[in-house]
Amino acid sequence: MTRGSILPAGRQFVLTWGVPREYGGLTAALLQRSRLFAGRGATPVHVLTCDDRDDRAAVAAELARRDGLTEGVTLTNLWDWLRENDLRGRPVAGGAGFAPLPAGADEEFSGGVLVRRVRVDADGSVRQIDHLRADGTLAASDRRDVPHSSGRPRRVIVTCDESGAPRAAWRGVRELYAAWLDRLTAGGRSFLLVDSKAMARFASGYRRPGVVVLHVVHGSHLTDDGTAIRPSRAEVFSRLSAFDAVVFCTARQAGDVRREVGPAPLLAVVPHPVAVGDVDTRSPREGAVVIARLEPIKRVEHAVDAVTRARRRAPSLTLDVYGDGPVRSRLEETATDGIRFHGFDPAARDALSRASVLLLTSRSEAFSLVVAEAMAAGCLPIAYDVPYGPRELIVDGRTGWLVPAGDVDALADALVRAASLDPAALARMRRQAVERARLYDESRVLTRWALTLSRAARRHRLRRATWRIREVVRRRLRIG
Repeated sequence: MTRGSILPAGRQFVLTWGVPREYGGLTAALLQRSRLFAGRGATPVHVLTCDDRDDRAAVAAELARRDGLTEGVTLTNLWDWLRENDLRGRPVAGGAGFAPLPAGADEEFSGGVLVRRVRVDADGSVRQIDHLRADGTLAASDRRDVPHSSGRPRRVIVTCDESGAPRAAWRGVRELYAAWLDRLTAGGRSFLLVDSKAMARFASGYRRPGVVVLHVVHGSHLTDDGTAIRPSRAEVFSRLSAFDAVVFCTARQAGDVRREVGPAPLLAVVPHPVAVGDVDTRSPREGAVVIARLEPIKRVEHAVDAVTRARRRAPSLTLDVYGDGPVRSRLEETATDGIRFHGFDPAARDALSRASVLLLTSRSEAFSLVVAEAMAAGCLPIAYDVPYGPRELIVDGRTGWLVPAGDVDALADALVRAASLDPAALARMRRQAVERARLYDESRVLTRWALTLSRAARRHRLRRATWRIREVVRRRLRIG
């Protein structure tokens, strides 16, 4: 392990698809974990992204504003890296029909610098993206229209030297991802934590002797009715045994997955860490708060409806909604007096120290970090009892309230109940909520991560040994 660290020895990499400008739960959780590893864990973390977008200057500004990156945590994008570094791939014979896009072809800028040229067909499909260096020379071209014997176009990525001449190529983006990771890990002992389900599809097939690969599952794997695995997760969940460990936030989800896929994969449970400080649990607090992306899966309309109903019995009740998304305009149209929409606010979590209760109305969760953060701030959660998270965090009637999923009347009743409690009872519940949140403090979670990484490394070694034995037997049988 690194000197002064409880984490096992090895470089730490995080692989995710991208960091949105207004990032939410998944990205916030992986950055929080990365800061924990770099800080208390004394091990630098390299966060790797593969999305191809032109607003990374804005993303960097947002990360700085929210202190998303701290000392020891770096963020590197594949396409930005290719602009400044050489990467070995297949040699390009005779240029392989490569032709860069001409100047002026759908140019895209970032921070005032030309970074990409894009060719789009009449039907809106992207056919070619050229990535330019700061001096305007071509660094890489992502061709999505290369003819193939199958009749379907093949995707080929070509890198170029400073003169624009083709240097190397990869048949498909996953081949490029693998070459990039090989270069960054450089054959040394490394841990690769894969947070996004999009990148997990690639990582399930990425095997290297020195790289321990873990998939961290964010979100429920189940359909809304709880009867099947979500189609978006089906490919990865059919190959969970390809990972050295698969990490869930709750034991209930890990148990459900184990019953579904069997005991072969190493399924581990590590919750998200929560910082708990000194909390004033006696001072009066007012109103309810929602902190969520405003999209259908969050069902924020249930919170709005419940507050509207509760105000008939508790007229002073208010609701502050923090977040943005596709259903915001519809929510604002239906909102009544006492309900305020603040949009996306990086400081939204500060509202938890002022609000009396938090409402969580999602269709599903994986841990519900906002519930844990609310409890840590002395804000009592009222949450739908959905998989997974609320039931694991909330002791009903003591540290918050659980209500049947989708029951708006029960949600309104819980709001009225919270508003009618006497100050002494509220203060007692707030103290209990804060103490409950301490179960997820950073030192405990870091210890869980150290154990999980060590077990994953052990499984990786055993799998390598088994593979070598199989190879020896296979070769002997072939020779015989």
